[in-house]
Order: sequence, then C-alpha cells, then structure tokens
Amino acid sequence: MLAKIDNKNLSSNFVTTSAVNVVKKVVLENQKKGVIFIKSTKRNVFCTLMDIQEKKVKTSCSLRVPVYENEYNERENLYTRGLLLGNLFGDKALKLGYTEFTIYLGSGLNKGRRGVVRGLSKKGVKITFLHLGTRYPHNGCRPVKVRRKKFRTKPKISR
Repeated sequence: MLAKIDNKNLSSNFVTTSAVNVVKKVVLENQKKGVIFIKSTKRNVFCTLMDIQEKKVKTSCSLRVPVYENEYNERENLYTRGLLLGNLFGDKALKLGYTEFTIYLGSGLNKGRRGVVRGLSKKGVKITFLHLGTRYPHNGCRPVKVRRKKFRTKPKISR
C-alpha cells in the first residue's frame, strides 16, 4: 500500500514503524520504576520498595510470608524464607504497577538476599541494576610489624 502526502510516495512500512514507535513510547511512559533495598540479618530478611523520587512505598519482612508445606520436617532456612518473600513482594509491587527495579543488596550476598532476588526474577519483573555494596580496600590496612627474635651466637654450656 502506498500513501501520497504532498505528492510524495510513502510505503506502508514507514507508516507501521512510526505507529509501533508511538506505541512503544506510550508503553514506556506507563511503566513505573522502583528501587528495592534488601537488608538481611541472621534470621530475617527486610525489603523496602521506594519510588524514583525516594519516597517509601512498601515494606515487608520474611516473617509475613505465608506458611509453606514442610514435607520432610527440615529446619526453616533463610533461603526459602527469602524466596517466599521475593514472590510475595513481587506480587505486591506488580499490583502497585511497578515493572522495573533497581536492587541494592547492602553489604554481602547471603542466602536470604539471593532468595529474594530469585523470587523477584521468577515473578517476571525486570531487574535493571543489581548493586552489591560490599566495601573493599584499595590497598588494604598496614600489616602488623614482624617480631624480631634474638638469635644466640654462642652455644649454651650445660653445667
């Protein structure tokens, strides 16, 4: 199909690609971006969802996750609680309309944080940036002075 505008022939391909670009812009404008801060302790995982303007939107912890079936009577570990929290938090964030996330993991990557990230990715949310805040030295601390011990030059004489 050819369209004539001001005596210029335009192919239908050009018209469809411009329409697709307009639709993409509208979809991108409707997507909400959020920032998730994950804090993990020995027995608990905390998640905080913030807006781009740094306003707190939602918080949750792993104690609020629903009870899961413990078939083999194993000890409840931090990874499964993090996984369930990621699923729950992903559902809540999708209900609020957030689709893209930047995730700050704090210092260190332990099992709880790894479970939350895996749970969020299983929900189908888009993770654009994953920041690990582990600090490391440029050259390290100054090492401890080595102790110098006196050596005997003469043999010890026994009496």
